[in-house]
Amino acid sequence: MSTFDPQPDTQIHIGTLTYAFMPQRLLPGDTPNTYVIEGQEGFVYVLRNLEDDALWALKVLKPAYRSERVAQVTSALSQYGNTPGFSLSQRTCLTRSAFSQLIAQFPALEYSLLMPWLPWKTWAGLMRSPDASLAYTRQQALDLAKTTALVLHELEQHGNAHTDIAGGNVMYTSNFEQVELIDLEGLYVPKVLPPKRLSYGSPGYQHRRPGKHGQWSQYGDRFAGAVLLTEMLTWWNPLVRAQTPRNAPTLFLPEELQKPVESRWQIVRDVLWSLDPTLLNLFDQAWGSLHLKHCPDFMTWLNCLSRVKSETPSPSASSSQSPSTFQRTTSV
Repeated sequence: MSTFDPQPDTQIHIGTLTYAFMPQRLLPGDTPNTYVIEGQEGFVYVLRNLEDDALWALKVLKPAYRSERVAQVTSALSQYGNTPGFSLSQRTCLTRSAFSQLIAQFPALEYSLLMPWLPWKTWAGLMRSPDASLAYTRQQALDLAKTTALVLHELEQHGNAHTDIAGGNVMYTSNFEQVELIDLEGLYVPKVLPPKRLSYGSPGYQHRRPGKHGQWSQYGDRFAGAVLLTEMLTWWNPLVRAQTPRNAPTLFLPEELQKPVESRWQIVRDVLWSLDPTLLNLFDQAWGSLHLKHCPDFMTWLNCLSRVKSETPSPSASSSQSPSTFQRTTSV
């Protein structure tokens, strides 16, 4: 069997537990289909544990992404245990050696991943939602950015990197006090072989000079993380939203990155300056960096965010507040 096409309520035995595939209706009155989300690397199905009704996710990787490396990354992720932001590190990799009977029945499930199901929203989804964007406040921005910086610092202090930090790979709770990283399979881990397809990042988060290994390095999250934190820190401001193309999933278009040419770029800098001048310095350092390793580390971001005051200023930011000049980093 080379493909995997379960039907709604089909049961599957994984270890000692039994799960059923959850159905979904795309339109009212439709015949239910199996709940599945297709991503770049695989298909995510929603399962229900028949013992306690808890929901789980089964990520079935596409053939090009199946390898022993998936099991190695799963093992490396165990160090995060119950660390906030890493709920999906609590996963099981379905290897042939550990689940021989299951893989014999469904060969396409080799190196699939069983992990908790997170019914949260993504940061990219918030940016695309006019109502959610309008309700997003300065205080929520500070809370979310600080929490995200802490999660990214957890990775960096272990010498690891997600390698594809982007708005679609960060989920948050409704109170903006918790975030979770998803799509952890591309994790950079020292001494673990790189994937066959190296990550060069997602559009809107890519450094212009990532190097021959792309974002596959201990510094791989620094530029994308700087852009993501900047999005979170400035999206509450109506001037920033008004200057951003409608339905854009990112604050900057790929062709705009690291170029000081857009009025939106200056407005973003103004808002950062209004929060704390050091935040603007960190953004400028990342924006002008010639290499990923020259971007600020996440402890520096975290320390700065911890000092930002919570009072709410006027929603508009004057262009006279922040420096009007920008110098590209010249170190190599």
